[in-house]
Amino acid sequence: MKASFALTTTVAALFAVVAPNVSQAAASPPLVHLDKRIIAGTAVASGKYPFAVRLNIQRGEDEYLCGGSLLLDNYVVTAAHCLVDTDTNAIAEPHTVSVCYGSNNVLEQTCTTALNVTVHRRYNPDTISNDIALLQISPLTLKTGSVETIPVYTGQLAEKQTLTTMGWGKTTNNSTALPSTLMSVDIEIGTAKTCRVANPDYSTPNGPEVCSANALTPGKDSCQGDSGSPTIVNVDGVVYLAALTSSGTDPKNPGSADCATSDGLAFYTHVNYFMSFIALTTGKPPSSFTGNQKSSTTTGSDSGPSPTSSSSNNSAAGSTISGTATVLSSLAMAIILTFSI
Repeated sequence: MKASFALTTTVAALFAVVAPNVSQAAASPPLVHLDKRIIAGTAVASGKYPFAVRLNIQRGEDEYLCGGSLLLDNYVVTAAHCLVDTDTNAIAEPHTVSVCYGSNNVLEQTCTTALNVTVHRRYNPDTISNDIALLQISPLTLKTGSVETIPVYTGQLAEKQTLTTMGWGKTTNNSTALPSTLMSVDIEIGTAKTCRVANPDYSTPNGPEVCSANALTPGKDSCQGDSGSPTIVNVDGVVYLAALTSSGTDPKNPGSADCATSDGLAFYTHVNYFMSFIALTTGKPPSSFTGNQKSSTTTGSDSGPSPTSSSSNNSAAGSTISGTATVLSSLAMAIILTFSI
């Protein structure tokens, strides 16, 4: 059972200028709910990674920032913990979730409201396990270089393999503002021995989680604001979605909310492991999400949600998704940081 942290940051008036033609743009002050942000990364060039989307989740007076990946023209995959209230365990209602797309610059994005929210029925906020959810949106018009889907990687991942993760989250532990441009950084998959220090059940990067070790890429990490954002693998020039940002911890200082610590470990949800959940929720076969990969290996044993677990735009339906995840514990430590304007 890993002692991961979920870091929640309230950020006021992060973006002062908004493009006049942006629908529901980034004018509202995003709040950062996450355990990860991009540390020591680089700005992503315009037109690169057009499958990455930014999520604004409204919760009372606060707004949470997360990321996601466009799997179909009308489905986004993200982290479950972005959509579950850590105090009440309530699942976000669709109308409170905005999906922003079309540009790596938040000031140039267009946003749309979710139609349905489906959280994995076995998501456990105590351990932040099965940390995956799907958002249904109105179909987007796909356009090369600005709005594209990404295929899910079905091959095997290996220890010490390099992955690229990204997001619009904080760029330093002391940040009081978020970047307006998508940031990315290379990370490396840790050894099973190293990762088991935080999660004794961890055995392979081809299980439900992929673990990266900060010691392999000193000073580089994901953190607050990056939850749910894509982690990708490049195979022969083709980009695939391998995982999504989930949680992080420093085994030598488990109470710390800092990222990019020398002994820190980050855990990412292995997307292909949950292919049955994705297929059942969307009603599409796995082949719809995997592209034309020559060697396809199904890594998951996940059984997906029950037929009644897919949410609609009412809170009653959404509340059934949480399944057995009904009690929060200190393993998911919500830390609220309020920044002044």
